[in-house]
Amino acid sequence: MVSENTTLTFDVDDVDNLADFCTFVESIIALYGSQVWIRRSSSGNGYHLKVVEGTRYDEELGQIVFIEKKMQPSDILKIRENTEGECRGRLKGDTARLHAGMNIGRLFQVKSNKVCGSWIPATSFISNPASI
Repeated sequence: MVSENTTLTFDVDDVDNLADFCTFVESIIALYGSQVWIRRSSSGNGYHLKVVEGTRYDEELGQIVFIEKKMQPSDILKIRENTEGECRGRLKGDTARLHAGMNIGRLFQVKSNKVCGSWIPATSFISNPASI
């Protein structure tokens, strides 16, 4: 089994200082461009970020969907290892999954019966962090 190319995602837990977190989000936007999306995690205390190629409207679903920007899993792990704020537990689990040939970078929509927020452009979040 070989890990498939996947999307670069970040999981930042227990955000105590919103100003510091906004600086982190701005640094991700500076590195990866305007196609960075963010949502509140199911815990309500953290955030998920996702770097995509773009978006499109899916007429069947009646909603906007992501055009995934796929990268080599080993490259994604290197990026996340060097990103301060990335959840170290998730990183450790993904490292083990990669070595076992499994896919990495999963972000759960529902965890412990709690639901994540909706995705919004990270640039909108920077303009108004209270929006999510």
